[in-house]
Amino acid sequence: MSHLKRAVVIGGGHNGLVCAAYLARSGVQTTLVERRSSLGGAVGSFEYLPGYRAALTNSPGSFEGRVMTELELERHGLRFHRPEVTVAQRFEERTFVGFRDRNRVAEQIEVFQAGEYARYRGLIDDLNDLGSVMGLSVWQRPDSLEELRARLRGAPQRALFEQVFDGSLMDLLDERLRSPHAKSLLMMLALPGTLQSPRERGSALGLMLRPWSMASLLPGEDDTAARSPLRGSVGTPIGSMSAIIDALERSARASGVQITTGCAVREIVKDGDGVRGVALEDGGIIEAEAVVSTVEPSLLQSALLDDPDDLVLGYRVPTPTGSAYKLALALDGLPDVPGLPDDVDPEQVLGSQIRIGSSPEHIEHAILAGLEGRVADEPIMWGMVPSVVSPQLAPEGRHLMSVNVWYAPHSLGAEYWRRHGETFAARCVALLDDQLPGLAARVAAVRGLTPFDIEEEFALTGSNITHGEMTLEHFFDRRPHPAAADGRAALDGLYLGGSGSWPGGYVTGVPGRNAARAVLQDLGFATR
Repeated sequence: MSHLKRAVVIGGGHNGLVCAAYLARSGVQTTLVERRSSLGGAVGSFEYLPGYRAALTNSPGSFEGRVMTELELERHGLRFHRPEVTVAQRFEERTFVGFRDRNRVAEQIEVFQAGEYARYRGLIDDLNDLGSVMGLSVWQRPDSLEELRARLRGAPQRALFEQVFDGSLMDLLDERLRSPHAKSLLMMLALPGTLQSPRERGSALGLMLRPWSMASLLPGEDDTAARSPLRGSVGTPIGSMSAIIDALERSARASGVQITTGCAVREIVKDGDGVRGVALEDGGIIEAEAVVSTVEPSLLQSALLDDPDDLVLGYRVPTPTGSAYKLALALDGLPDVPGLPDDVDPEQVLGSQIRIGSSPEHIEHAILAGLEGRVADEPIMWGMVPSVVSPQLAPEGRHLMSVNVWYAPHSLGAEYWRRHGETFAARCVALLDDQLPGLAARVAAVRGLTPFDIEEEFALTGSNITHGEMTLEHFFDRRPHPAAADGRAALDGLYLGGSGSWPGGYVTGVPGRNAARAVLQDLGFATR
Protein backbone atom coordinates (compact mmCIF):
# COMPACT_ATOMS: atom_id res chain seq x y z
CA MET A 1 0.00 0.00 0.00
CA SER A 2 1.40 3.38 -1.01
CA HIS A 3 0.09 5.27 2.02
CA LEU A 4 -1.78 4.74 5.25
CA LYS A 5 -5.47 4.19 4.64
CA ARG A 6 -7.83 6.64 6.34
CA ALA A 7 -11.41 6.31 7.54
CA VAL A 8 -13.93 8.62 9.19
CA VAL A 9 -16.74 7.29 11.37
CA ILE A 10 -19.74 9.62 11.77
CA GLY A 11 -21.44 9.17 15.13
CA GLY A 12 -20.05 8.28 18.54
CA GLY A 13 -22.74 5.88 19.68
CA HIS A 14 -21.96 2.27 20.52
CA ASN A 15 -21.89 1.17 16.87
CA GLY A 16 -19.63 4.05 15.86
CA LEU A 17 -17.17 3.25 18.63
CA VAL A 18 -17.24 -0.45 17.78
CA CYS A 19 -16.59 0.25 14.10
CA ALA A 20 -13.79 2.74 14.79
CA ALA A 21 -12.05 0.40 17.23
CA TYR A 22 -12.04 -2.48 14.74
CA LEU A 23 -10.73 -0.28 11.93
CA ALA A 24 -7.91 1.18 14.02
CA ARG A 25 -6.91 -2.21 15.40
CA SER A 26 -6.45 -3.37 11.81
CA GLY A 27 -4.15 -0.49 10.90
CA VAL A 28 -6.54 2.07 9.41
CA GLN A 29 -5.97 5.69 10.46
CA THR A 30 -9.40 6.32 11.96
CA THR A 31 -11.17 9.49 13.10
CA LEU A 32 -14.53 9.40 14.86
CA VAL A 33 -16.67 12.55 14.82
CA GLU A 34 -19.57 13.09 17.26
CA ARG A 35 -21.85 16.16 17.23
CA ARG A 36 -22.66 15.96 20.96
CA SER A 37 -20.17 16.88 23.66
CA SER A 38 -20.26 13.34 25.01
CA LEU A 39 -20.10 9.88 23.48
CA GLY A 40 -22.55 7.02 23.50
CA GLY A 41 -25.82 8.43 22.22
CA ALA A 42 -28.71 6.57 23.80
CA VAL A 43 -26.25 4.23 25.53
CA GLY A 44 -24.06 6.98 26.98
CA SER A 45 -24.32 8.72 30.32
CA PHE A 46 -27.06 11.37 30.58
CA GLU A 47 -27.88 13.55 33.58
CA TYR A 48 -31.65 13.52 33.99
CA LEU A 49 -31.67 15.50 37.23
CA PRO A 50 -28.80 17.06 39.21
CA GLY A 51 -26.82 14.13 40.56
CA TYR A 52 -28.97 11.49 38.83
CA ARG A 53 -27.28 10.01 35.81
CA ALA A 54 -27.72 6.91 33.59
CA ALA A 55 -28.18 5.90 29.96
CA LEU A 56 -31.42 6.24 27.99
CA THR A 57 -31.39 2.51 27.38
CA ASN A 58 -31.49 0.13 30.33
CA SER A 59 -30.52 -3.35 29.24
CA PRO A 60 -27.50 -4.94 27.53
CA GLY A 61 -29.40 -8.17 26.89
CA SER A 62 -28.51 -8.16 23.17
CA PHE A 63 -24.86 -7.04 23.30
CA GLU A 64 -22.75 -9.60 21.47
CA GLY A 65 -20.06 -11.45 23.39
CA ARG A 66 -17.86 -11.57 20.30
CA VAL A 67 -17.56 -7.79 20.29
CA MET A 68 -16.79 -7.71 24.01
CA THR A 69 -14.09 -10.34 23.58
CA GLU A 70 -12.44 -9.03 20.42
CA LEU A 71 -12.31 -5.45 21.66
CA GLU A 72 -11.16 -6.59 25.12
CA LEU A 73 -13.80 -4.57 26.90
CA GLU A 74 -13.29 -6.25 30.26
CA ARG A 75 -9.59 -5.36 30.07
CA HIS A 76 -10.75 -1.79 29.50
CA GLY A 77 -12.81 -1.74 32.68
CA LEU A 78 -16.21 -3.21 31.77
CA ARG A 79 -17.67 -5.15 34.68
CA PHE A 80 -21.04 -6.83 35.09
CA HIS A 81 -23.31 -7.67 37.94
CA ARG A 82 -24.77 -11.08 37.07
CA PRO A 83 -27.60 -11.78 39.52
CA GLU A 84 -29.77 -14.87 39.52
CA VAL A 85 -32.81 -12.63 38.99
CA THR A 86 -32.71 -11.19 35.44
CA VAL A 87 -36.21 -9.82 34.88
CA ALA A 88 -39.65 -9.61 36.46
CA GLN A 89 -43.11 -8.99 35.06
CA ARG A 90 -46.06 -7.78 37.08
CA PHE A 91 -49.41 -9.53 36.90
CA GLU A 92 -52.42 -8.62 38.99
CA GLU A 93 -52.03 -11.39 41.52
CA ARG A 94 -48.30 -12.06 41.39
CA THR A 95 -44.93 -10.97 40.09
CA PHE A 96 -43.28 -13.45 37.77
CA VAL A 97 -39.52 -13.57 38.33
CA GLY A 98 -37.11 -14.65 35.61
CA PHE A 99 -34.23 -16.65 37.08
CA ARG A 100 -31.15 -18.00 35.33
CA ASP A 101 -32.18 -21.34 36.81
CA ARG A 102 -34.65 -22.90 34.38
CA ASN A 103 -36.22 -24.96 37.13
CA ARG A 104 -37.27 -21.78 38.94
CA VAL A 105 -38.78 -20.46 35.70
CA ALA A 106 -40.59 -23.75 35.12
CA GLU A 107 -42.11 -23.76 38.62
CA GLN A 108 -43.71 -20.35 38.08
CA ILE A 109 -44.97 -20.92 34.55
CA GLU A 110 -46.49 -24.23 35.60
CA VAL A 111 -48.56 -22.35 38.21
CA PHE A 112 -50.20 -20.41 35.37
CA GLN A 113 -51.65 -23.62 33.97
CA ALA A 114 -50.73 -27.30 34.16
CA GLY A 115 -48.41 -28.32 31.33
CA GLU A 116 -47.71 -24.70 30.34
CA TYR A 117 -43.95 -24.82 30.88
CA ALA A 118 -43.60 -27.76 28.50
CA ARG A 119 -45.57 -25.83 25.90
CA TYR A 120 -43.59 -22.64 26.53
CA ARG A 121 -40.24 -24.40 26.43
CA GLY A 122 -41.27 -26.38 23.37
CA LEU A 123 -42.03 -23.16 21.50
CA ILE A 124 -38.69 -21.61 22.50
CA ASP A 125 -36.80 -24.76 21.46
CA ASP A 126 -38.64 -24.92 18.13
CA LEU A 127 -37.80 -21.26 17.42
CA ASN A 128 -34.15 -21.93 18.29
CA ASP A 129 -34.13 -24.91 15.92
CA LEU A 130 -35.68 -22.80 13.18
CA GLY A 131 -33.00 -20.17 13.68
CA SER A 132 -30.26 -22.78 13.36
CA VAL A 133 -31.50 -24.21 10.04
CA MET A 134 -32.28 -20.92 8.28
CA GLY A 135 -28.62 -20.34 7.49
CA LEU A 136 -28.81 -16.71 8.52
CA SER A 137 -25.90 -15.02 10.28
CA VAL A 138 -26.00 -11.62 11.94
CA TRP A 139 -22.37 -11.22 10.83
CA GLN A 140 -23.02 -11.69 7.09
CA ARG A 141 -25.08 -9.99 4.37
CA PRO A 142 -28.68 -11.13 4.90
CA ASP A 143 -30.66 -13.07 2.34
CA SER A 144 -34.18 -12.08 1.35
CA LEU A 145 -37.14 -13.63 3.12
CA GLU A 146 -37.94 -15.69 0.04
CA GLU A 147 -34.39 -16.99 -0.21
CA LEU A 148 -34.58 -18.07 3.41
CA ARG A 149 -37.94 -19.73 2.81
CA ALA A 150 -36.57 -21.70 -0.16
CA ARG A 151 -33.67 -22.99 1.94
CA LEU A 152 -35.91 -24.96 4.31
CA ARG A 153 -36.56 -28.60 3.49
CA GLY A 154 -38.36 -30.25 6.41
CA ALA A 155 -42.15 -29.93 6.62
CA PRO A 156 -42.19 -29.01 10.36
CA GLN A 157 -39.60 -26.28 9.79
CA ARG A 158 -41.50 -24.86 6.84
CA ALA A 159 -44.73 -24.91 8.83
CA LEU A 160 -43.17 -22.99 11.72
CA PHE A 161 -41.49 -20.58 9.30
CA GLU A 162 -44.89 -19.81 7.79
CA GLN A 163 -46.41 -19.31 11.24
CA VAL A 164 -43.69 -16.87 12.24
CA PHE A 165 -43.32 -14.88 9.02
CA ASP A 166 -46.67 -15.26 7.29
CA GLY A 167 -48.83 -15.41 10.40
CA SER A 168 -49.06 -13.19 13.46
CA LEU A 169 -47.60 -13.25 16.94
CA MET A 170 -51.04 -13.66 18.53
CA ASP A 171 -51.93 -16.60 16.27
CA LEU A 172 -48.64 -18.30 17.14
CA LEU A 173 -49.06 -17.77 20.89
CA ASP A 174 -52.73 -18.76 20.88
CA GLU A 175 -51.87 -22.02 19.14
CA ARG A 176 -48.89 -22.95 21.29
CA LEU A 177 -49.75 -21.58 24.77
CA ARG A 178 -52.79 -21.61 27.05
CA SER A 179 -52.28 -19.00 29.78
CA PRO A 180 -52.45 -15.22 29.24
CA HIS A 181 -49.48 -14.87 31.59
CA ALA A 182 -47.09 -16.93 29.44
CA LYS A 183 -48.35 -15.18 26.32
CA SER A 184 -47.65 -11.81 27.94
CA LEU A 185 -44.08 -12.84 28.78
CA LEU A 186 -43.33 -13.54 25.13
CA MET A 187 -45.26 -10.53 23.82
CA MET A 188 -43.05 -8.22 25.90
CA LEU A 189 -40.00 -10.04 24.53
CA ALA A 190 -41.18 -9.88 20.90
CA LEU A 191 -42.41 -6.28 20.78
CA PRO A 192 -39.96 -4.04 22.67
CA GLY A 193 -41.04 -0.64 21.40
CA THR A 194 -42.06 -1.91 17.97
CA LEU A 195 -45.07 -0.03 16.61
CA GLN A 196 -46.78 -3.09 15.15
CA SER A 197 -49.98 -4.89 16.04
CA PRO A 198 -49.43 -8.40 17.44
CA ARG A 199 -52.12 -9.50 14.99
CA GLU A 200 -50.19 -8.24 11.98
CA ARG A 201 -48.28 -10.50 9.59
CA GLY A 202 -44.71 -11.03 10.73
CA SER A 203 -45.23 -9.62 14.23
CA ALA A 204 -43.48 -12.66 15.75
CA LEU A 205 -40.21 -11.56 14.11
CA GLY A 206 -38.83 -10.28 17.43
CA LEU A 207 -38.88 -13.82 18.85
CA MET A 208 -36.26 -14.81 16.26
CA LEU A 209 -33.59 -12.25 17.18
CA ARG A 210 -32.10 -14.41 19.94
CA PRO A 211 -32.21 -17.67 17.88
CA TRP A 212 -30.32 -15.96 15.04
CA SER A 213 -27.74 -14.65 17.47
CA MET A 214 -27.26 -18.17 18.82
CA ALA A 215 -27.04 -19.61 15.30
CA SER A 216 -24.32 -17.07 14.48
CA LEU A 217 -21.99 -18.24 17.26
CA LEU A 218 -18.67 -19.75 16.25
CA PRO A 219 -17.70 -23.20 17.57
CA GLY A 220 -16.43 -22.74 21.11
CA GLU A 221 -17.93 -19.27 21.64
CA ASP A 222 -19.59 -18.76 25.01
CA ASP A 223 -23.34 -19.22 24.62
CA THR A 224 -24.30 -18.85 28.29
CA ALA A 225 -25.98 -15.46 27.87
CA ALA A 226 -27.67 -16.43 24.62
CA ARG A 227 -29.27 -19.50 26.19
CA SER A 228 -30.53 -17.82 29.34
CA PRO A 229 -34.30 -18.32 29.63
CA LEU A 230 -36.62 -15.42 28.83
CA ARG A 231 -33.84 -12.87 28.37
CA GLY A 232 -30.32 -13.51 27.13
CA SER A 233 -28.82 -11.00 29.51
CA VAL A 234 -25.08 -10.74 29.94
CA GLY A 235 -25.85 -9.01 33.23
CA THR A 236 -26.13 -5.41 34.34
CA PRO A 237 -23.10 -3.19 33.65
CA ILE A 238 -21.68 -1.70 36.81
CA GLY A 239 -22.08 2.02 36.22
CA SER A 240 -25.19 1.58 34.02
CA MET A 241 -25.18 0.99 30.27
CA SER A 242 -22.79 3.91 29.85
CA ALA A 243 -20.05 1.66 31.26
CA ILE A 244 -20.13 -0.11 27.89
CA ILE A 245 -19.44 3.21 26.19
CA ASP A 246 -16.62 4.01 28.60
CA ALA A 247 -14.94 0.68 27.82
CA LEU A 248 -15.48 1.08 24.07
CA GLU A 249 -13.95 4.56 24.20
CA ARG A 250 -10.88 3.23 26.05
CA SER A 251 -10.55 0.37 23.58
CA ALA A 252 -10.86 2.73 20.60
CA ARG A 253 -8.35 5.25 21.95
CA ALA A 254 -5.91 2.49 22.88
CA SER A 255 -6.15 1.28 19.27
CA GLY A 256 -5.31 4.74 17.95
CA VAL A 257 -8.73 6.20 17.11
CA GLN A 258 -8.80 9.99 17.06
CA ILE A 259 -12.08 11.09 18.67
CA THR A 260 -13.61 14.52 18.13
CA THR A 261 -16.72 15.52 20.11
CA GLY A 262 -18.87 18.63 19.95
CA CYS A 263 -18.35 18.88 16.21
CA ALA A 264 -21.03 17.99 13.66
CA VAL A 265 -20.48 16.78 10.11
CA ARG A 266 -21.99 19.19 7.56
CA GLU A 267 -21.76 16.93 4.54
CA ILE A 268 -19.99 13.96 3.02
CA VAL A 269 -17.50 15.20 0.45
CA LYS A 270 -16.99 13.24 -2.73
CA ASP A 271 -14.52 13.26 -5.56
CA GLY A 272 -16.00 11.89 -8.76
CA ASP A 273 -17.68 8.57 -8.00
CA GLY A 274 -16.18 8.10 -4.54
CA VAL A 275 -15.88 9.73 -1.15
CA ARG A 276 -13.09 12.17 -0.36
CA GLY A 277 -13.96 12.65 3.31
CA VAL A 278 -16.27 14.80 5.38
CA ALA A 279 -16.80 18.54 5.79
CA LEU A 280 -17.39 19.73 9.34
CA GLU A 281 -19.72 22.46 10.58
CA ASP A 282 -16.69 24.45 11.75
CA GLY A 283 -15.35 24.55 8.19
CA GLY A 284 -12.75 21.83 8.53
CA ILE A 285 -12.40 18.87 6.18
CA ILE A 286 -11.22 15.38 7.13
CA GLU A 287 -10.03 13.45 4.10
CA ALA A 288 -10.49 9.70 3.97
CA GLU A 289 -10.82 6.77 1.61
CA ALA A 290 -13.76 5.42 3.60
CA VAL A 291 -16.61 7.10 5.48
CA VAL A 292 -18.84 5.06 7.79
CA SER A 293 -22.15 6.63 8.81
CA THR A 294 -24.00 5.44 11.92
CA VAL A 295 -26.62 8.17 11.38
CA GLU A 296 -30.24 7.11 10.85
CA PRO A 297 -30.37 6.42 7.06
CA SER A 298 -33.13 8.85 6.06
CA LEU A 299 -31.30 11.63 7.92
CA LEU A 300 -28.02 10.66 6.26
CA GLN A 301 -29.70 10.77 2.86
CA SER A 302 -31.48 14.08 3.35
CA ALA A 303 -28.94 16.05 5.41
CA LEU A 304 -25.42 14.81 4.67
CA LEU A 305 -25.53 13.85 0.97
CA ASP A 306 -25.92 16.44 -1.77
CA ASP A 307 -27.26 13.69 -4.04
CA PRO A 308 -29.73 11.26 -2.39
CA ASP A 309 -28.83 8.63 -5.00
CA ASP A 310 -25.42 8.38 -3.33
CA LEU A 311 -27.07 6.22 -0.68
CA VAL A 312 -29.29 3.99 -2.86
CA LEU A 313 -29.91 4.75 -6.52
CA GLY A 314 -33.54 5.77 -7.09
CA TYR A 315 -34.71 5.01 -3.55
CA ARG A 316 -35.65 7.31 -0.71
CA VAL A 317 -35.41 5.81 2.76
CA PRO A 318 -38.69 6.35 4.64
CA THR A 319 -38.49 8.76 7.55
CA PRO A 320 -39.17 6.68 10.66
CA THR A 321 -41.62 7.69 13.33
CA GLY A 322 -41.79 6.26 16.79
CA SER A 323 -43.39 6.51 20.19
CA ALA A 324 -40.68 6.33 22.84
CA TYR A 325 -40.99 8.28 26.09
CA LYS A 326 -38.42 8.31 28.89
CA LEU A 327 -39.28 8.69 32.55
CA ALA A 328 -36.58 9.28 35.18
CA LEU A 329 -37.56 9.32 38.84
CA ALA A 330 -35.44 10.53 41.74
CA LEU A 331 -36.38 8.35 44.71
CA ASP A 332 -35.67 8.78 48.41
CA GLY A 333 -36.24 5.05 48.93
CA LEU A 334 -37.38 1.92 47.12
CA PRO A 335 -41.00 0.88 46.55
CA ASP A 336 -42.45 -2.55 47.27
CA VAL A 337 -42.80 -5.26 44.64
CA PRO A 338 -45.72 -7.44 45.73
CA GLY A 339 -46.29 -11.08 44.92
CA LEU A 340 -42.65 -12.18 44.93
CA PRO A 341 -41.38 -15.67 45.80
CA ASP A 342 -40.45 -15.90 49.49
CA ASP A 343 -36.70 -15.93 48.81
CA VAL A 344 -36.68 -12.85 46.54
CA ASP A 345 -36.70 -9.32 47.90
CA PRO A 346 -37.85 -6.18 46.02
CA GLU A 347 -34.32 -4.79 45.72
CA GLN A 348 -33.23 -7.82 43.66
CA VAL A 349 -36.08 -7.25 41.22
CA LEU A 350 -35.73 -3.49 40.96
CA GLY A 351 -32.01 -3.81 40.32
CA SER A 352 -32.61 -6.08 37.32
CA GLN A 353 -35.56 -5.21 35.10
CA ILE A 354 -39.27 -5.00 35.74
CA ARG A 355 -41.83 -5.07 32.95
CA ILE A 356 -45.30 -3.55 33.19
CA GLY A 357 -47.51 -5.42 30.74
CA SER A 358 -50.10 -7.30 32.76
CA SER A 359 -52.02 -9.13 30.03
CA PRO A 360 -52.19 -9.62 26.25
CA GLU A 361 -55.08 -7.15 26.22
CA HIS A 362 -53.07 -4.51 28.10
CA ILE A 363 -50.14 -4.87 25.70
CA GLU A 364 -52.29 -4.90 22.57
CA HIS A 365 -54.39 -1.89 23.63
CA ALA A 366 -51.24 0.17 24.25
CA ILE A 367 -49.86 -0.75 20.82
CA LEU A 368 -53.15 -0.01 19.05
CA ALA A 369 -53.25 3.42 20.67
CA GLY A 370 -49.81 4.15 19.24
CA LEU A 371 -50.82 2.89 15.80
CA GLU A 372 -53.86 5.17 15.88
CA GLY A 373 -51.74 8.16 16.90
CA ARG A 374 -53.09 8.27 20.44
CA VAL A 375 -51.34 8.22 23.79
CA ALA A 376 -51.87 4.90 25.52
CA ASP A 377 -54.22 5.16 28.52
CA GLU A 378 -52.20 2.41 30.20
CA PRO A 379 -48.71 2.45 28.69
CA ILE A 380 -46.48 -0.59 28.82
CA MET A 381 -43.13 -0.03 30.48
CA TRP A 382 -39.68 -1.49 30.98
CA GLY A 383 -38.01 -0.10 34.10
CA MET A 384 -35.22 -0.64 36.55
CA VAL A 385 -33.39 1.08 39.39
CA PRO A 386 -29.76 0.98 38.18
CA SER A 387 -28.55 2.70 41.36
CA VAL A 388 -29.23 -0.54 43.27
CA VAL A 389 -26.20 -2.07 41.54
CA SER A 390 -24.37 1.21 40.91
CA PRO A 391 -24.99 3.63 43.83
CA GLN A 392 -22.83 6.30 42.16
CA LEU A 393 -25.69 6.99 39.72
CA ALA A 394 -27.65 8.90 42.40
CA PRO A 395 -26.81 11.06 45.43
CA GLU A 396 -25.99 9.16 48.61
CA GLY A 397 -29.09 7.59 50.13
CA ARG A 398 -31.15 8.20 46.97
CA HIS A 399 -32.04 6.09 43.93
CA LEU A 400 -32.69 6.67 40.24
CA MET A 401 -35.51 4.77 38.56
CA SER A 402 -35.14 4.62 34.78
CA VAL A 403 -38.31 3.74 32.84
CA ASN A 404 -38.81 3.29 29.09
CA VAL A 405 -42.45 3.96 28.23
CA TRP A 406 -44.58 3.08 25.19
CA TYR A 407 -46.68 4.27 23.39
CA ALA A 408 -46.32 8.06 23.16
CA PRO A 409 -46.59 8.93 19.46
CA HIS A 410 -44.16 11.45 18.00
CA SER A 411 -46.84 12.11 15.37
CA LEU A 412 -48.93 14.06 17.90
CA GLY A 413 -46.55 16.97 17.36
CA ALA A 414 -44.17 19.10 19.38
CA GLU A 415 -46.89 21.45 20.63
CA TYR A 416 -48.94 18.56 22.01
CA TRP A 417 -45.97 17.25 23.96
CA ARG A 418 -45.03 20.69 25.25
CA ARG A 419 -48.51 21.01 26.67
CA HIS A 420 -49.12 17.44 27.85
CA GLY A 421 -45.71 15.96 28.61
CA GLU A 422 -45.94 16.55 32.37
CA THR A 423 -49.48 15.16 32.48
CA PHE A 424 -48.33 12.01 30.74
CA ALA A 425 -45.42 11.65 33.18
CA ALA A 426 -47.85 11.95 36.11
CA ARG A 427 -50.07 9.27 34.56
CA CYS A 428 -47.06 6.95 34.25
CA VAL A 429 -46.08 7.53 37.89
CA ALA A 430 -49.64 6.72 39.00
CA LEU A 431 -49.66 3.49 36.99
CA LEU A 432 -46.28 2.51 38.38
CA ASP A 433 -47.56 3.21 41.89
CA ASP A 434 -50.43 0.78 41.28
CA GLN A 435 -47.91 -1.92 40.34
CA LEU A 436 -45.17 -0.97 42.81
CA PRO A 437 -46.92 0.18 46.00
CA GLY A 438 -45.32 3.12 47.75
CA LEU A 439 -43.51 4.41 44.68
CA ALA A 440 -45.34 7.75 44.40
CA ALA A 441 -44.55 8.59 48.02
CA ARG A 442 -40.86 7.96 47.32
CA VAL A 443 -40.64 10.26 44.29
CA ALA A 444 -38.56 13.36 45.05
CA ALA A 445 -38.36 14.65 41.46
CA VAL A 446 -39.50 13.68 37.96
CA ARG A 447 -37.91 14.17 34.56
CA GLY A 448 -39.75 13.14 31.44
CA LEU A 449 -38.21 13.12 27.98
CA THR A 450 -40.92 13.49 25.35
CA PRO A 451 -40.55 12.00 21.87
CA PHE A 452 -39.27 15.39 20.69
CA ASP A 453 -36.74 15.62 23.52
CA ILE A 454 -35.44 12.18 22.57
CA GLU A 455 -35.26 13.10 18.90
CA GLU A 456 -33.39 16.35 19.53
CA GLU A 457 -30.97 15.08 22.16
CA PHE A 458 -30.06 11.72 20.68
CA ALA A 459 -30.74 12.25 16.93
CA LEU A 460 -33.31 9.45 16.98
CA THR A 461 -35.53 10.51 14.10
CA GLY A 462 -39.18 10.52 15.13
CA SER A 463 -38.15 9.11 18.55
CA ASN A 464 -37.68 5.76 16.84
CA ILE A 465 -35.08 3.97 18.96
CA THR A 466 -34.07 1.46 16.26
CA HIS A 467 -33.54 3.84 13.28
CA GLY A 468 -36.66 2.41 11.64
CA GLU A 469 -39.20 -0.23 12.66
CA MET A 470 -37.96 -3.78 13.16
CA THR A 471 -40.65 -5.27 10.95
CA LEU A 472 -40.57 -7.52 7.87
CA GLU A 473 -40.80 -4.49 5.58
CA HIS A 474 -37.56 -3.15 7.07
CA PHE A 475 -35.63 -6.30 7.86
CA PHE A 476 -33.34 -8.88 6.23
CA ASP A 477 -32.04 -7.50 2.92
CA ARG A 478 -34.54 -4.63 3.11
CA ARG A 479 -32.56 -2.91 5.87
CA PRO A 480 -32.38 -0.32 4.51
CA HIS A 481 -32.62 -1.65 0.92
CA PRO A 482 -31.39 -4.73 -1.00
CA ALA A 483 -28.83 -2.58 -2.82
CA ALA A 484 -27.23 -1.60 0.49
CA ALA A 485 -27.89 -4.75 2.53
CA ASP A 486 -24.16 -5.44 2.83
CA GLY A 487 -23.58 -1.99 4.35
CA ARG A 488 -22.14 -0.50 1.15
CA ALA A 489 -23.83 2.62 -0.23
CA ALA A 490 -24.06 3.53 -3.92
CA LEU A 491 -21.29 6.10 -3.47
CA ASP A 492 -17.99 4.25 -3.49
CA GLY A 493 -16.34 4.42 -0.08
CA LEU A 494 -19.52 5.20 1.88
CA TYR A 495 -20.70 2.58 4.38
CA LEU A 496 -23.61 2.11 6.77
CA GLY A 497 -22.79 1.02 10.31
CA GLY A 498 -25.72 2.06 12.48
CA SER A 499 -28.98 0.54 13.65
CA GLY A 500 -30.63 1.34 10.31
CA SER A 501 -28.48 -1.35 8.70
CA TRP A 502 -28.44 -5.13 9.17
CA PRO A 503 -29.22 -6.67 11.65
CA GLY A 504 -30.98 -3.62 13.05
CA GLY A 505 -31.41 -1.83 16.32
CA TYR A 506 -30.92 -2.57 20.00
CA VAL A 507 -27.52 -2.61 21.66
CA THR A 508 -25.69 -5.42 19.85
CA GLY A 509 -22.59 -3.82 18.32
CA VAL A 510 -23.12 -5.98 15.22
CA PRO A 511 -23.78 -3.22 12.64
CA GLY A 512 -20.58 -1.44 13.67
CA ARG A 513 -18.48 -4.59 13.39
CA ASN A 514 -20.06 -5.52 10.05
CA ALA A 515 -19.33 -2.06 8.61
CA ALA A 516 -15.71 -2.26 9.74
CA ARG A 517 -15.31 -5.64 8.03
CA ALA A 518 -16.74 -4.25 4.76
CA VAL A 519 -14.33 -1.30 4.88
CA LEU A 520 -11.36 -3.52 5.63
CA GLN A 521 -12.23 -5.91 2.81
CA ASP A 522 -12.54 -3.07 0.30
CA LEU A 523 -9.28 -1.46 1.46
CA GLY A 524 -7.44 -4.73 1.05
CA PHE A 525 -7.04 -5.77 4.68
CA ALA A 526 -7.44 -9.35 5.84
CA THR A 527 -10.59 -9.93 7.92
CA ARG A 528 -11.91 -12.70 10.10
